[in-house]
Amino acid sequence: MEHLYVQDEDSFFIKIALEDIYYIETIKSTHYCKVVHRNGEGRIHADIKPLDRKTGGYFFKTKSSTLANIKLVWGVDTKYRILYFEKNIHCSYAARVSKELKERLPLTYFRENVKSMLYEGGDEDEQDAVASV
Repeated sequence: MEHLYVQDEDSFFIKIALEDIYYIETIKSTHYCKVVHRNGEGRIHADIKPLDRKTGGYFFKTKSSTLANIKLVWGVDTKYRILYFEKNIHCSYAARVSKELKERLPLTYFRENVKSMLYEGGDEDEQDAVASV
């Protein structure tokens, strides 16, 4: 599956490529999901589990009610567990997926590399620059 048909606010169905979808989350007390994508948002008549299977695992399950396209993430707030796709477009993630998310978005690796560079005796200018960060 490479795309979804999403219903906009005018009940018009539009074709959205999976790569253009930021995240999908359930709408409480309905059988609909909100789909937030590059051109806006819409909804589809679906449940998260079958939708995740149908899309072949393209999305990362951040919570039991949310699927996110981590390829489009540009910022992560680890304190409040929020993924940012654009300035005002974001979704939250569960604490239980933090470790896997950090592995998929190499968040911890940069810090480990910085520490190893400090202790391996890299260039003095580089050490001063890293130490000041």
